[in-house]
Amino acid sequence: MNPKNKSLLSLIIWMVTLVAIGSAIGSLTKPAITIWYSSLIRSSLTPPNYVFPFVWTILYSMIGAGGWLIWHAQLFPTLNIIKTLYVAQLILNWSWPFSFFVYHLTGLSLIILGIMNILVGALIILAYREMRAVSLIMIPYLCWIAFASYLNFYIWHYNCG
Repeated sequence: MNPKNKSLLSLIIWMVTLVAIGSAIGSLTKPAITIWYSSLIRSSLTPPNYVFPFVWTILYSMIGAGGWLIWHAQLFPTLNIIKTLYVAQLILNWSWPFSFFVYHLTGLSLIILGIMNILVGALIILAYREMRAVSLIMIPYLCWIAFASYLNFYIWHYNCG
């Protein structure tokens, strides 16, 4: 396999892996969505449930591509910080559905999203100079988690607060 095909295959593996993990987490939390989540007072801006899998498939593909770019970058002074931010936000991303949908900890979930917003924002800023593509790829993700923060806040405020 030539290096270009090997690199493309590696990128696809990153993207598919992130989508698969997100899908697996989504399937584990699905029962809570149909029972608990549907009974909550939600914002009028809440998208229909069928929108979320499509959005997350696109976002996880982009997050996977961003991770691939980060791990294939030439060394520069802030690269290790960017890698740490990427991994930390991903761990929080994967923990959020459990804290929210499984354990119904809407306040903790809101805190998790707040930290994710900070980490992804910092990643975008730090990567911009050396890895502009990573910054641009992560902007839609930051917009979505900012929106998710609003939705989570609304649920926390009107159902638990």
